[in-house]
Amino acid sequence: MAKCMDHIKRANEHWRFVRIVIADKDMRDIDIIRKKFPEARVLLCHFHVIKWLHETIRKSTKFGVYEEDVLSQMKHTITNMTYARTTEAYTSHRDEFKSLAHREDRTELWDYFVKNWDECCEIWVMTYRIGLPHFGNHTNNRVESLFGKLKRYLKGHLTMRANLKVLLAYQRRKEEEYTAKVEMPGTLRDVSYCEQMNIALGTTTRWVAAGIKTQYDVAADDSRGLDMQL
Repeated sequence: MAKCMDHIKRANEHWRFVRIVIADKDMRDIDIIRKKFPEARVLLCHFHVIKWLHETIRKSTKFGVYEEDVLSQMKHTITNMTYARTTEAYTSHRDEFKSLAHREDRTELWDYFVKNWDECCEIWVMTYRIGLPHFGNHTNNRVESLFGKLKRYLKGHLTMRANLKVLLAYQRRKEEEYTAKVEMPGTLRDVSYCEQMNIALGTTTRWVAAGIKTQYDVAADDSRGLDMQL
């Protein structure tokens, strides 16, 4: 993982501008990301958070067996905690989860949740990321989708050289598609946008670009970053 991060930094001269990294809950990877990108904020993928907690309460035997209706309520509470848009809402849903976890005087599940999730709620609960420049993306599903597409071409029986050719061919094709999309005659542009935002406009729609613009302004506002540091 550390070697991958070093390669990304060598290949991208603007790596210091990375402000948000979305990851799953592997603390070893998170520690490496924080070390390699010290100015970035690490957030947990909402898809993996919900999946992990749902599987934990249903499959883990060390917390005991809960009734099916209690498990169903826990699942809803976990989702509500994840998407809570205020600290008050998160506290309310957390207290509800605590009540469910303490059924029949059990404490193991609640103790696990407090130690492993509640103490780091700022990296997975929605309210702590609302004002961050994440462009409305709260999962790493796009990366997972890319891996799925690459697996169609990368095969275990191929040599390293053959797999590298496949990767380079895929990258070249995507670059050509991107260039054609943003540079073809008639590409949509807005005179009030910078070049980066016009590229976004050319690959999406006016409505989507307007949504990205608000996030872009936050990320590009140096004075706001200074205020946050102070």
